[in-house]
Amino acid sequence: MMTQVRRMLAALAVTTLPMAAMAAPPASPAEAPVNIELGQRGGKPEAPEAPVACMNAVKAAMPNPDQFHWMRGTTRRVAEDVYSVVGNIEYVDKSGQARKGDAQCDVMRAPGNQFIVPKVRLPQ
Repeated sequence: MMTQVRRMLAALAVTTLPMAAMAAPPASPAEAPVNIELGQRGGKPEAPEAPVACMNAVKAAMPNPDQFHWMRGTTRRVAEDVYSVVGNIEYVDKSGQARKGDAQCDVMRAPGNQFIVPKVRLPQ
């Protein structure tokens, strides 16, 4: 009899603990888990305009901007309002050969929620 009671209590504890942990949301958005590496709070990107600013800067710096394709970009928060964006690109170089490479930009948030790109590193 005592063994059955212990088993029932153990089963009850196992099923109720995960539910209690899931039912307790953070007290406020400020206490939500923060991913500093990606500069995100609550799964929403903090600066979705940063990759767009980098893409436009890289496109302007390429020798054949009309034959440039931005495949994908990764944004990493470096400091407050400063981001590092790495983009995988396909482009045509000066000799006319199609190439693939990575371009890296430093992106800063300027007043008025605008983004400036002070430095662009193009593939070799």
